[in-house]
Amino acid sequence: MAGGLQSQGDGDREGDQDGDGERERAELARDIVVHNERVKLTANLMNIGAAGFAITGIVAPLTAAMATTGRVTAPALALMVVWFVLGVGLHFGARLTLTNLR
Repeated sequence: MAGGLQSQGDGDREGDQDGDGERERAELARDIVVHNERVKLTANLMNIGAAGFAITGIVAPLTAAMATTGRVTAPALALMVVWFVLGVGLHFGARLTLTNLR
């Protein structure tokens, strides 16, 4: 109030406003934590996909080639390179996703 005089009711309202401010800060902190965890989970899923690309596209064909003919053909090698590039791209996409952390 003007002049520095306050009624008893005004002091109670200020206490409530401080409580509301703390509650808002707590909710904001929780929202930030939830956002960060979602971003990390998304990046983790992308990174697992990148590992799956490497295993599916590189390890499996190499194992099959070594078990059958003992050598890797040129088309199979080209496909392995494509899978490797896709896996690396997905991995760096996951790293880029982590830049959205707050």
